Amino acid sequence: MPRTIIFLFFLFPIFSYAKEENNNSISFSESKIEKLDKDNYLNIIKYHSDIQNHDIETGKSYLNGNALIEYLDTKIEADRIEFNWKNGYIYAIGKKNHPIYLQKGDRKYSVYRHFHLDLAEKKWNAKEIYIQEKDYVIIANSIKSENNYSLMKKVIYTADPLFIEKKDINPDFYLKTNYLKYFHKKKFILTGPVFFYLYQVPIPIVFPFLYIPDRISSYGIPFPRFGIKNKKIYIENIGFFFPISNSFNCRIHGSMYGINKWKLKTEMEYKLKHGDNGYIFFDYQSVSKKDFDYQLKWKHDQDIKSNYEIKFHADINYHNQFATKKNSFINNEVNISNLSVRKKFQESFLSMEAYMIQNIHKEEMHFKVPKINLSIRKRPFLINTNPFLRQFVMDYQIFAYNSIYSIYPNKIEKKTDIQTEINNTINLSTYYILPVHYLKISPKIHYKGSYTWYLFSCKSLFQTIDLSMDILFPSMERILMMNKKYFLLRYKMEPMLSFNFGSYFPIFIHHENKITIKKRIHLTLDNNLELKIKNNREYKKIKILESFQMISSYIFEEELLKWENLYFTGYTDFTKYLGIKYEGRIDFYEKENCKSIFLDKKKFKFDFSLRYHLIKNQMKFLDEKKEINLYECFFFDKDHYAKYPIPLDLRIDFNSNYENRNNNNQPYSFNNTFLSINGSIGLTKYWNIEIHADYDLFKKRITLANIIFYRDLRSFKMNFNWSPIGQTTFWSFFIGIKDSNLSHIIQYNETN
Repeated sequence: MPRTIIFLFFLFPIFSYAKEENNNSISFSESKIEKLDKDNYLNIIKYHSDIQNHDIETGKSYLNGNALIEYLDTKIEADRIEFNWKNGYIYAIGKKNHPIYLQKGDRKYSVYRHFHLDLAEKKWNAKEIYIQEKDYVIIANSIKSENNYSLMKKVIYTADPLFIEKKDINPDFYLKTNYLKYFHKKKFILTGPVFFYLYQVPIPIVFPFLYIPDRISSYGIPFPRFGIKNKKIYIENIGFFFPISNSFNCRIHGSMYGINKWKLKTEMEYKLKHGDNGYIFFDYQSVSKKDFDYQLKWKHDQDIKSNYEIKFHADINYHNQFATKKNSFINNEVNISNLSVRKKFQESFLSMEAYMIQNIHKEEMHFKVPKINLSIRKRPFLINTNPFLRQFVMDYQIFAYNSIYSIYPNKIEKKTDIQTEINNTINLSTYYILPVHYLKISPKIHYKGSYTWYLFSCKSLFQTIDLSMDILFPSMERILMMNKKYFLLRYKMEPMLSFNFGSYFPIFIHHENKITIKKRIHLTLDNNLELKIKNNREYKKIKILESFQMISSYIFEEELLKWENLYFTGYTDFTKYLGIKYEGRIDFYEKENCKSIFLDKKKFKFDFSLRYHLIKNQMKFLDEKKEINLYECFFFDKDHYAKYPIPLDLRIDFNSNYENRNNNNQPYSFNNTFLSINGSIGLTKYWNIEIHADYDLFKKRITLANIIFYRDLRSFKMNFNWSPIGQTTFWSFFIGIKDSNLSHIIQYNETN
């Protein structure tokens, strides 16, 4: 949803209603007064002050000097507080330059004149209130809170960081309105005319009123966004969104790009009982005078039962596009529909689905009715573990669907193909540990079967069974003494050996069938190598190999063991700023059967990158004169020249990608080696420049260059992005307010 202007995200009454107690008493920190009226809605209230006076007959307490009252999660601090504990009335007064501080939970308020609270009537009011949040400040001349609403007068909203940090007495940018009303139950804000001020000068941006809900609601008034692209002005997000009822929200908005191109979107969201929700979406877009398209979409989710065991999902999408091409008219009409029901059990789930795609332009239709998916995960036997054999885990899944594919090239001839397919898989796995050598052995069984039946053609059935066993050896570590006093070399390896036996049983009607058996051995080695250098009785580590992993496979064919492939990867960070990363693969032997012709494929691929990261820290200032200028701190030397840090962050990457393969006696090679430079420099605290560039070492030219200038303008920000070299050259200029609530409204953006 688009952002809206929000003066107050939350403006709940500062004090919650008090709880009625049976004893109707007030507990003080130094004293205790009882026998209050039975109709009083007071809870426990604690207080503290320098001087205290209590009038038992009138039921009043006078707190003077550093007065403090704590009520539930609320705290009041003032110079003087008058508390009528018989009627539940609080009156607080602050001192000059020492406001009244209110705290309700995590929220803090400052009142610079006086504050009244009536607990019995649930009302309160204050004069000259100051509300500070993390990113914005709200100042009001007065606030009055009733049961259902709160009214503020002469309200100012600003997000100036220097004003929030109290480095300046006047904000550079703020919004001002005379009246703001917040409704507690419905949680929305209604204001009078809103004016924008820049350095206390009004600018020609005025809204007659604002109707703003809270963040949870999905309705309100969005604000348009203006910009310039390719010397054309565009306006986005023109419209409004509003509630139809408690269950339905409607949103209408549009965009204009020049004269001919425009968009119009209508969305209706709904949320019913028992978690049922969805939306209806209609999109109409005009690209030119003759080309346009529209889209209609409906999505719905429903929990059929209150215990959320059965879920229903519907998704229907209709898209129609009209376009002209070479004096011909093209109508691309596509309809996609999907309905599904999902049932979740304790250890499994069952889903049924209906799916359809209809393309009018291609004159084809494809749908699957039904699609059934059943998945079960159980531990059928050996539930109790023992020191040698762990429990078995079984995963069973069956997937079945009936597919109908229809082609109608003309009204006379029509082709329809019906296909039914059933797939099921079974996985069994366990592991046990040998106590002698601490070997972890994990056997696995994987079965997959597929049955396909065609109405007007053949049937096919194939089954695969994979038997595998992984052996994880304990890590082997060795320390090599290069020099007992100064050098120590440490090597650590973690090997894993896997055996795989796979069989493939295809059955095709009217075809010869051949059983294919594959036998493989996989070897995995994880290596770490580091050098320790002794310096001043302490060892300094230098990593040579870090997580260097080698994976190799061997295949049995015709009773011979052949090397199939080798894969290696790893990285090493020598220091915080220097490191390398590499990855490679070599395919020595691989045969594939394609139309009874065996093709040899050989492939070699290698990726390598070297990283060097240079960071220049901020300079240290010693024995220089410190002065404040323009709300910032500067250091001056003896010649009265200002010194300030210039942070520099530079990263240089060397990347090399090489690939060589031979496919069907057609050699192919690819080599890409380039330098990548990424850096940023802060000329001042408010100016920053970023540079991104790629240089091809073989072609000896710059393939990519991008420069970004950024300027911090206090409440605003400005950047210029320029890419003179690359696949797409462009420039863009942006200036806008930094406040996230106003950033979509007050901005200027131009792209070319």
